[in-house]
Amino acid sequence: MANLAELKGLKVYFYDQRDRRFIRAVEDMEFEVEEGSIMGLVGESGCGKTITARALMGLIDSYPGLIGGKFYFRPRPEDTLELVRNIRRGVSREKTHSRDVQYGSGSQKKPYKKDGMFDLFYGIEEFVTFKKKPFTIIKDTEKWLRRMDRIMENIRGKNIAIVFQNPGLSLNPYIPVGLQFEKTLRRFNPGLKREEIRSRMLELFNSVKLYPGEKIIGMYPPSLSVGMAQRVVIAIAISSSPKLLIADEPTTGLDTSNRIRIIDLLLSLVNEKALTMIFISHNIGLVGSVADSITVMYAGYAVERGSNSVVIMSKKGPNHPYTEALLEVIPEESEIIAGRRLKVIEGNVPGNKIEIKGCPFMPRCRYAKGKLAKLCENEKPELYEVEPEHFIRCFLFRE
Repeated sequence: MANLAELKGLKVYFYDQRDRRFIRAVEDMEFEVEEGSIMGLVGESGCGKTITARALMGLIDSYPGLIGGKFYFRPRPEDTLELVRNIRRGVSREKTHSRDVQYGSGSQKKPYKKDGMFDLFYGIEEFVTFKKKPFTIIKDTEKWLRRMDRIMENIRGKNIAIVFQNPGLSLNPYIPVGLQFEKTLRRFNPGLKREEIRSRMLELFNSVKLYPGEKIIGMYPPSLSVGMAQRVVIAIAISSSPKLLIADEPTTGLDTSNRIRIIDLLLSLVNEKALTMIFISHNIGLVGSVADSITVMYAGYAVERGSNSVVIMSKKGPNHPYTEALLEVIPEESEIIAGRRLKVIEGNVPGNKIEIKGCPFMPRCRYAKGKLAKLCENEKPELYEVEPEHFIRCFLFRE
């Protein structure tokens, strides 16, 4: 099946006012998501998973945040014309008709289009450049923010929806659940009558197994349990029937039983509503149990990506040394019962303010010795294709 989304070379930087310089949050991030599949995004806390998700939704503040790269997405057919208009607006005529990057054939060649997908970050380079140090802002960043909002107008919520890890921050505690839900439904369906809205809410509550719907409509978020609040957020997210659902650590703060129920709910929604999902977690074992393909992040970089069968399920590898270490520290049931000390990955993740000249995992890598250590310390590896559709960012796999 064709890809629904492709991310290439994502960079996200934030300005540190104390040091007066930009610090790295995400660098050279990439992945592909096949339509109808689940892509797992895994890595330690602080590696840039949530920042990546916010970037895909166009939710990085224009300043002090900076963003670069390409994000190709295949929208609904009925939203394509409006999206193209919004992409072309505000970009110089020379850039819009550029032949530097072309996809398709004949008169259909467009620099913002690739295989039926559209670059939602197109034109950002007119406002921000990552080619100079220190990083400089070329134009008014308020224009950049307005441009992102214009492009994402019919994408955010309608084509791409997100479920954040803390439902308490996603819902206004002072407004009843029903009124918050109604605003979302009216945004994309302004002609709906009140009875139709109520019926739609009850239908969605039923689809996320949230009962009794009539009572929940009038409840305030603080009166909901964490599990119930997360189900409300999921119901709101799928209310516009998005093509892509981003689930950012959706089980955070839940007990074991509710965690299992939320995972089962998301999997059932993917199957029943033909959703495509990006599932984000720091738990590689959990990601391995739900995802079709996996991207492993470390210190803002994508260090490995491929199908679940080759990244996790294949016990023989090959794997990036970081992925290998993550799999090794998953505790066995016998170790837990025996009360043994849990395994850890020695060392620390490099800070965002530290400039990384070479491989970000090099200080913690068991293979970085001798000549290889010098290479890893001074040069950044690329994502090498070690087998079909399996990429690893490590010099061990460079031909």
